[in-house]
Amino acid sequence: MTKAAAIQKFFESFGLTAYEENTIPDGAKFPYLTYPLTTDSFGERLQVDFSLWYRSDLWSAINAKTEYIAQKIGRGGETIDCDDGCIYIFKGSPFAQSMGDPSDDKVKRKVISLEIEFITLN
Repeated sequence: MTKAAAIQKFFESFGLTAYEENTIPDGAKFPYLTYPLTTDSFGERLQVDFSLWYRSDLWSAINAKTEYIAQKIGRGGETIDCDDGCIYIFKGSPFAQSMGDPSDDKVKRKVISLEIEFITLN
């Protein structure tokens, strides 16, 4: 599995539709998440921020999903396999930040920070 496919699969594992941030379709249905596709080579550790997007009056559902993601990654991080190696994913700092949308007060957004390290041949 390519690095890009492994990263897509990782983000899909949270139970939401996951879009690379440059491929969000018009009319995407809430909730969903967006992420930048950022890759590198052996031994490099990258800071990557992705976003959860919900449309609701309350923050409870997006807060619960954020906690689920934090528990899934855990303190030791998570490893995903890819062609020629694996990718380690750790929680970044700060892990999560709440944001909104100035054009729609029902849109709730969480920006979640990760550190991703590539243990691959290239």
